[in-house]
Order: sequence, then C-alpha cells, then structure tokens
Amino acid sequence: MVKFSVIIPTLNEAKYIERCLLSLYSQSTTDSYEIIIADSHSTDGTVRIAEKYADKVILCERGISLGRNTGAKASKGKYLIFIDGDSVASHTLLEAYADAFSNRRVVAATGPIFPLENLKGHEDVFIRIGSKLYTESWIKFLIKINKPAFIGSNSAFRKDSFLKHGGFREDLQTFEDGDLSMRIAGRKEGDFVFHENARVYTSVRRLKKWGYFKFIKFHTTNTFKYILFKKAHTDYEVVR
Repeated sequence: MVKFSVIIPTLNEAKYIERCLLSLYSQSTTDSYEIIIADSHSTDGTVRIAEKYADKVILCERGISLGRNTGAKASKGKYLIFIDGDSVASHTLLEAYADAFSNRRVVAATGPIFPLENLKGHEDVFIRIGSKLYTESWIKFLIKINKPAFIGSNSAFRKDSFLKHGGFREDLQTFEDGDLSMRIAGRKEGDFVFHENARVYTSVRRLKKWGYFKFIKFHTTNTFKYILFKKAHTDYEVVR
C-alpha cells in the first residue's frame, strides 16, 4: 500500500524539475511513496524529464489548484504531500511527515521553507531572515490561533480530509493553499502541526522579481484579507 503521494504541479519547469525529482529519490523514509507530476502542457521539455523519474505524469489545463487537485484524484496514497516544481525536498521530508501523521489526530502538516538559491550580501541575509519569520514563526502563530495559512510548496494533508473538503479552490488566483488549510481547520476535525524537519528549499525567482518588501507585504496583507473578508488578492501573476 502506498502511504504518501507527492504531487507536483508544473508548467515549463525544465530548469528545476530534475533537481526536484532527484531530491525525492534520496529520502530517508522506509515508507512507500509515489511521485505524481501534473503538467499544464509544458513546451520546454519538463514532461520528458519528468517521465524519467515520476511514477505518473498527467496532463491537465493550466492552473496550480487544478494541477494539485488532478494529481490528488489520481493518487493512491493515504497522505498527500504538495511541493512545487521549482523546489527541492530535504532528505528528511517524508520521514518528518510520517512522524507528524503518526499522531492520528493530525489532519495536516507543514514545515519550514528556505530559499533555494544563494544570493549576494545583505540581500541573502534579508531573504533568509524573512523566510524564517514568515514560513516558520508566522505559520506557527497562525496554527496556534486556528488560522493555519499553509504554503502550497510545502504542505501535507490526510487524503480523506482533503477530498472531503473539495481540495484547492480552482477559482482563486492566490491563497488557494491558505484557504484550504483554514477551511479544514474551521471544522475542527483534527490537529495542524509544524514539523521542523519537513524542510523544503524553493526558488526565490518571484521574490527577486518583486523585491523583498513587496513580496512580504503582498502575502501578509493577503492573509489578513482572507481572515477578515474571505477574499484573496487577484493581482497575481500566474507562473504555472
């Protein structure tokens, strides 16, 4: 029986996808798992690379929520793990999630996200401090107040709960990840946890394009907007 299904939505990720998939091959876990790519008709060789490593490569229309949901529907695992094509999993990722879900009350889990690229000087320092504050301290705080705004590039859900709540909303351009985790948390069906060893390293390409302060401002205000009004920002460039 497959325990974990790792689902990766992609669109033209040939630059990153092989490194992502190789990181999933070096996991420390002894549990069974499958790797599923949900690709939005890439034109740059992403599918060709993915077919070397993934257990399933599924083509679907464009949309990160649609890709994740498509992968989830095709999965065999009891637990669903979502990362992005421009991310690299730590070798302890699946082992950490296995540890988190060993507590039967846990319905969802997440972990820290660090920058994949090394930047220069003060920019690198700011990004690493910001990553720790936003993807660790901030997420831990939101879990404590039962408003867990999980980040899609490193999140895991019990499959039955994920499907029960309809997965990711495909009408949202952004905050589809936080929306799902908050909807599930609102039903108080179980616990949400942050596991220190469930680490993922992800590309900072959007952060570099926007700048540090715009990036943090956008995502922080987006969280409050959703908590207060159940709405998310719409001015978001879709990259996959």
